[in-house]
Amino acid sequence: MSNTARKLAAIRSRLAEVMELIAAIETEVEEPVSPSVWVETVVAAERFSIPVDSVRRLCRNGFGRKVGGRWQANLTLLRGYFGKRDNRDAPNRVSRVKVGT
Repeated sequence: MSNTARKLAAIRSRLAEVMELIAAIETEVEEPVSPSVWVETVVAAERFSIPVDSVRRLCRNGFGRKVGGRWQANLTLLRGYFGKRDNRDAPNRVSRVKVGT
């Protein structure tokens, strides 16, 4: 085996070790995946205070699935879409609009 072939073998070996370390670190830092929660479009519309047609459009664009000819919305994905700070589905949502000044 030539000197170049030995060097390449050593590099490949070290690269494999580095890739294993990267994979181990990635699995440690990944956020746990929350289970999907599927609801009817009407429920999602009420929860996020948006029209049912908007929920259906979101379902067609990857935020839902069709079961028996009816759309079901994935609440987990919709929460991510609207953002954690938005809190559209918070039970005690308070309007920030000031009335009369």
